[in-house]
Amino acid sequence: MRIAFYNHTSTVSGAEISLLLTAKHLTKAHPILFAPEGELLQRARSQGLEVVAIPSFRARITRNPFLLVIYVFGMLWAGWRLALFMKRSRIDLIHANSIRAGIMAGLFRWYHRLPVVWHLRDMPPKGLIGKLIQKLAVRTTQALIGISESVIQSVDHPSLEGRCHLVHNGVELINFNTIVKQEIRERIRSGFKTPQNAQVLAIIGQIAPWKRQEDAIEAFSRFAIEEPSAVLWIVGEAKFRQENERYLENLKARVRTLKLEDKVVFTGFREDVLEICCAADLLLLCSENEPFGRVIIEAMSQGMPVVGTHGGGVPEIIQNGESGLMYETGNIEKLTHCIRQVLKDKRVWLTLSHNGQERVRDHFSIKQTSQKIELIYQQLLSTPGLKLVEQQHARELV
Repeated sequence: MRIAFYNHTSTVSGAEISLLLTAKHLTKAHPILFAPEGELLQRARSQGLEVVAIPSFRARITRNPFLLVIYVFGMLWAGWRLALFMKRSRIDLIHANSIRAGIMAGLFRWYHRLPVVWHLRDMPPKGLIGKLIQKLAVRTTQALIGISESVIQSVDHPSLEGRCHLVHNGVELINFNTIVKQEIRERIRSGFKTPQNAQVLAIIGQIAPWKRQEDAIEAFSRFAIEEPSAVLWIVGEAKFRQENERYLENLKARVRTLKLEDKVVFTGFREDVLEICCAADLLLLCSENEPFGRVIIEAMSQGMPVVGTHGGGVPEIIQNGESGLMYETGNIEKLTHCIRQVLKDKRVWLTLSHNGQERVRDHFSIKQTSQKIELIYQQLLSTPGLKLVEQQHARELV
């Protein structure tokens, strides 16, 4: 099976990291990554993956009618160029790595005639735009892969129910021995100018309002009064939108107001997330309606306890009180209590650490993820399966 992985951008974030890991661990399919030239293709080449650089267009969901027209024409252009590439390539199936990529891959399916799979890594939009997107999916997709039950439940078109598949993100099970882990801990902490004996909290991810890094700062400010040696690492950068850059400046201003400049470290974007998880003591995930939260399984795989919000796909990962703790989004008092509970009781820390590692090993390895995705490919590319899909499409178009 020759699978075209299509990503509409070459900027690397969680979705792109998941794509690369999945492609790397396929055993029955040959992945070919189609994306604009940039960081994503550079990483793919370094991993030995076959790549094809293609032009693309980065559209956004907007209510501005003028911008919407520009975005629609831009996506039509990008979709047509992609269809031309697909028509010339010996491809069996297109795996679109996002909703936007799925739209562009599906617009000209009548021309390239290839099965299209949409990978839903975010909550689909609501309202009129969401309905239009789902109608397009009905007519152009053979399968939708959701990274959590929460994401799949947000797809409410009856014709898509039978095409939705749950496949959680996976992580490579990399085990550092005790000596290596201690070396990593010392190196990372020295790099961030953090004392070796400090209690380190980390929040890792894109800097954006919906990630609610401000909640981590507020809870940390309360905990730091009790534990003066505590440090907070805010790992990530403001990507994609100007509002994210403004949000980052607001976070830094809040840190200055709280006089925490020597206790809060803004690290910027980091590629060594697993190593950071070895060097910190507790991961915070404060997002509002997080679709999945791959950083959770990355942290748990290294034995770092997690406190996350009770929403989105997080409850599918964390068993509250067993493999992590959860709190209601925005409840700073409860978040602070959870931080105390983990960092002030070594038994709790050890229990969550052990159970978290077992949870990831049993349910969230990248090998499991890749095997499930390959099974979907095999089902779609079997002749009876394709005939059923085409018959269903024909009925829906009547």
